Amino acid sequence: MKPIIEWIRSYPIVAFFVTTFAITWGLGFSYIAVLKHNVELLIFLASIATCGPALAGILVTSAGNREPRSGSKKARWIAFLVALFVGTVVFSAFNFYINKAPVSVVLAMFIFLLVVPPVAYIISGAFSSIPAVRSSLVSLVDPRGAIGWSMIALVFIPGLALLSIPISGLLGRYASFGIGYAPSNFPLVGLIVIKFLYQLLFFNATGEEAGWTGFARPRLQAHVSPLITALIVTLFWAPWHAFLWYAEGQNVLSLNYWIERYIDLIPASIVLGWLYNRSKGSILVVGIAHAASNTVVDIFPNLDWHVFTMIMYAAALFVILVDRMWKKLPVENAAVYSETSMAA
Repeated sequence: MKPIIEWIRSYPIVAFFVTTFAITWGLGFSYIAVLKHNVELLIFLASIATCGPALAGILVTSAGNREPRSGSKKARWIAFLVALFVGTVVFSAFNFYINKAPVSVVLAMFIFLLVVPPVAYIISGAFSSIPAVRSSLVSLVDPRGAIGWSMIALVFIPGLALLSIPISGLLGRYASFGIGYAPSNFPLVGLIVIKFLYQLLFFNATGEEAGWTGFARPRLQAHVSPLITALIVTLFWAPWHAFLWYAEGQNVLSLNYWIERYIDLIPASIVLGWLYNRSKGSILVVGIAHAASNTVVDIFPNLDWHVFTMIMYAAALFVILVDRMWKKLPVENAAVYSETSMAA
């Protein structure tokens, strides 16, 4: 075991990506079982698989920790139970109001026991007794110093998506404000809030960004520029989804499909990296932007995707130029990993 730990400490970034894919691809069969064959009991494994980046970050960070344990176990348990309760409420509301599933105590217990625990575990990591883990995840739950950027993250990509609709019209292309939800007695704004909170917890901020952003970005930015970091993250971000996209019926065996996915994800990764750096290393800010992006695409399924993608590239180019993202950040930057910053 000791040689493995020493290897992880020597090559933490490599260890992170290897562990991420080992978890998600290793459990990838669970997506197929749940989504294609309705084997719902395997949803627990699917939940763990979707939390692969965050869990990998926690494992590698734990292995690299050199500080003595500190903090209260009680605080972590309280955080875990609160996250478990809130997550169950959000997931249940999503199922009832958006998926139109019947209200059921059995279903609520199913969600409580099989879907939410991996997410609650990650959130409670912000109160871990392992200092390195606590430091790496605290910005997932602590909005202090990043409230303004959280608001920007909430509207930035949705604003670009909405902007694409009139631009599509001006270009003579198909454009529609059509809402992706069927008429409901529940207010539309309520449905949007539920969808956003669902995306935030399951799994944009927790399962994904706690790993891609909380672990990988700051460590990569200690070696290369934010722009190169964004491209490296994208390189792994796309294929990480392979089993999920296959289970959803996407044509993952087509080269054109992967070209399109990379075209879509490159500007998104650049914008997310920009938000992370501007917010002084806030996982929450990036998680909000990720969740808001997925929410607006779900609400407005009739967006002209080509125009929206062009606008995303324009936004990415703008932030690259404004922040000179081709230049490496100084070591004292809060979005750059250092042993000192993790121990703080």
